[in-house]
Amino acid sequence: MRKFTKFVVIAAFAVMAIVQPVRAADPAPATSLRIAVVDIQALLKDSKAAKSIETQLATIRKNFQAEVDAEEKSLQTKERAIADQRSSLKEDELKAKITAFQKDVAASQKKIQEKKAKLDKGVGEAIGQLRNEIVKDVADIGTKQNLDLVLARTDVVIVSKNLDITQQVLQRLDAELPSVTVKVQ
Repeated sequence: MRKFTKFVVIAAFAVMAIVQPVRAADPAPATSLRIAVVDIQALLKDSKAAKSIETQLATIRKNFQAEVDAEEKSLQTKERAIADQRSSLKEDELKAKITAFQKDVAASQKKIQEKKAKLDKGVGEAIGQLRNEIVKDVADIGTKQNLDLVLARTDVVIVSKNLDITQQVLQRLDAELPSVTVKVQ
């Protein structure tokens, strides 16, 4: 019995020796993070540069639609001319005119698609330039305010208004990049 008691006491000390260092470890000291939030979507909508892109885009779209309308009108005129001549043309002449008309329609569609692709590319580049400036301004403000972390507003559900640096970024952005040119080639 004595041997058994001695064994239990030794085992208990052994377990305590193993557990003790784990329990004695101090947690890492808490550090305070300096965090801010920025509403990038608001900046892409409300900044002077974003508004200049929208204004240019409205003008470009209007001109583009006028070109499309003129092209459609021209094709409709050609189609009516073929329809009017249908009874007076020989079958092979009619087929040739229809084939030529279909080629004109295809060429017109291709031309419109190419212009739309160029427009999309120009708008994408303009927005990219605006986004790059936003990132630069956020980084500069973050450095000046010794921020450890800046989150996009879309990633945050609830935030205190005093953590939001959107207005600071907007003021700086409007001063440094009041407009962006949409280049359509």
